[in-house]
Formats: sequence, structure tokens, C-alpha cells
Amino acid sequence: MENLNRRVLICDDTPSIHEDFEKILCPSRRDRRSLASMVATMKGGSHGIGGGVALSLSGGEEEAPAELRFELDHAYQGHEALEKVQASLDEGHPFALAYMDVRMPPGWDGIETIKRIWECDENVEMVICTAYSDYAWEDIIGEIGTTDKLQFLRKPADFVSIKQMGLALTTKWNLGRRSRQYLDDLEAEVAARTRQLSQKIRELEKAMDEIRQLRGILPMCAYCHKVRDDANFWRQVDDYIRTHTNAEVSHGVCPDCYEKIMGKPLS
Repeated sequence: MENLNRRVLICDDTPSIHEDFEKILCPSRRDRRSLASMVATMKGGSHGIGGGVALSLSGGEEEAPAELRFELDHAYQGHEALEKVQASLDEGHPFALAYMDVRMPPGWDGIETIKRIWECDENVEMVICTAYSDYAWEDIIGEIGTTDKLQFLRKPADFVSIKQMGLALTTKWNLGRRSRQYLDDLEAEVAARTRQLSQKIRELEKAMDEIRQLRGILPMCAYCHKVRDDANFWRQVDDYIRTHTNAEVSHGVCPDCYEKIMGKPLS
């Protein structure tokens, strides 16, 4: 089975938010019991990231399937988030998804951080988490541009929305990686075939040149049988053939010459 990348970056300046994401996306057995108990006792109360209304939460003891296990990393400011993304690329293990807070004083806000990260790695899926109206949707699109890699999660947010977005967007990232790899492999194969074809064309052109040379009129002395080359030099036929073709010349004696020289026929 293909190893799916479920690496997620949480970028928020509030430590408790990071703890909540850990409990939701990477719950230990203790965390699952705690969250399930809390949901069961709230009976219509409110909880979630930022105080949202809690929906149903599974609290079983079994481990989550491998394809649903997230690998979390944390950043508390935009600069730190960018450094972690750069490091992930250097390690060859990039982030598939980032949950990004909007207000993170005193450094970059979430919008600026997303812009910087996408300059470094354009494939990271992004979820903006905010309870404020710092940016209207139109303003965000104006800052970042139209993209299918950006989602919004309003605070307060419930557990199920966070987990479902994590699953859906990391799956989308993995499908995108598979498509990019397929295209890269296809382009590499086309390039290799093109190089092979170019080599064959060069070999064919060379062979045609040799054929044209052999088909041309070749001046030859009627007495010594030397031939005249393009530089107007008279050369032995075997020397001319060796320098103008790929053929090698071997020497022997024909029957007529043998009989003339030796005075007897070649047996």
C-alpha cells in the first residue's frame, strides 16, 4: 500500500489551541476517553476550537487506522511556520496541510504567512482558522489569488469539521502528488524517447551521406587505379574507402592475378 503523507502544520500563537489540535487529530487513548467523556457530559453545551459547538466524537479504545493517523508539527509565529516548511522540503517530507490562524501578533498575520509559504511550497493545502473579521473573503482572494488550495474554518469550530478537513485535504494533497509524479514520469519518458529518436536520425543522416558519396562519380586513374579525392589528391582506393566510409579493406589475390603472377591457376 502506498504510504500516504498526513503531515500537518498547526500555526497559532495560542498554546492551548495546539493542545486542542493534538487531542483532535492525534488523540492518545487517554485523550479519546477525556474528549468522549466531556462531550457526553456537556449535553448540548459548547466546546471545540475556540468554544464551538461539539458534535459527536468517537471515544473507542482501538487505534486509528494507519491512513487516518496524522503527523503534527507546531509553529507559533509566521516566520517559524515558514522555516518549518522550508526544512520539510529539505528533508524530503513536506507538509500536506497547514491550519493557519489569522491574528498572530507581533509577527506576520496568517494571510502574509500563507503567501510566504506558497512562495516556498505551492502545494501545501491551507485552512484559515479565524474568529475575527480582519479580512473579508474578497480581500483574502485579492491578497492570495483564486486557488483551490485554500479553505476557511470559522472559530468556534467543532471536532468533526477539523478531522474531516484534515482527512479530505491531506487525501487531496496525496492525489495531487500522484498526478504530478505521473506527469514527471511521462515527461521523462518522452524526453528519453526524443533523445533516442534524435540519435537514430543522426545515424541515418550519416549513412545517407556515405551512400551519396559512394554513389557519386569517382575519378580513377586508368593505369594505377588511384582515385582523386575532394582535395584533388590521388589516393589508393583502399585508403579512400577507409576514410570516406565505415568499411574496412582486407587484401587478397584474385584468381586472374594469381595465374598471371604465379604462372599457374589458383587451385
